[in-house]
Amino acid sequence: MQVGRRTHEERSTETRQRLMTATLDCLINDGYVNTTMFNIADRAGLSRGAQTHHFPAKVDLIVAATEYLFNEFAENIDELARGTRNGGGTLEAFIDQIWERFFGGRFMYASLELIVASRSDQDLHDRLVPLIKNLHTSLDKTWLTFFKGNDAVIGRSDVLLNLTLCLFRGMVVQSVLREDPQYYADLLSTWKRIIPMFVSEPAEPRLSVVPSGAN
Repeated sequence: MQVGRRTHEERSTETRQRLMTATLDCLINDGYVNTTMFNIADRAGLSRGAQTHHFPAKVDLIVAATEYLFNEFAENIDELARGTRNGGGTLEAFIDQIWERFFGGRFMYASLELIVASRSDQDLHDRLVPLIKNLHTSLDKTWLTFFKGNDAVIGRSDVLLNLTLCLFRGMVVQSVLREDPQYYADLLSTWKRIIPMFVSEPAEPRLSVVPSGAN
């Protein structure tokens, strides 16, 4: 069977995808400063003209690649949560899989470069803030659904989520200068022993009943 020619939209989508993937690869392998428009185009195997047609400025490409990265991460976490929940897995096992599959890889190292860069680049900072808020909203929904699906009661799923992400992020940062797998395994094990404190909290704060006539 003869394969039909690709449409302009299909070619455009492929080009944008190649540029975003190359941008993330540059961030991880070369760092933010060395992620130049020239290096991105070269890594993507595209001309500068094709690059600027889709993304006129570096910040436009960085933001698009970040949005793609965040959406991919949120979708992967949601898929992992559903698989764990449907298979009768525990929250502790879910956290283990998040660490093993997603942290210390493309998402975390690219994110670290973006976080450091946005500290001194106000334009980048302002454009990334909505993306991180959307990511956290998606992850909050995933975690809340996970708890409901496992009949777990938790007071603040967003707090547990962000504590976990902050712990993982700190572990990845520290691993740059300290390669010690057992050390990080111990940190993760300790965190999983702390988690039940959050899971056992009531979903809603309990109100104290004041006796009639009390001051």
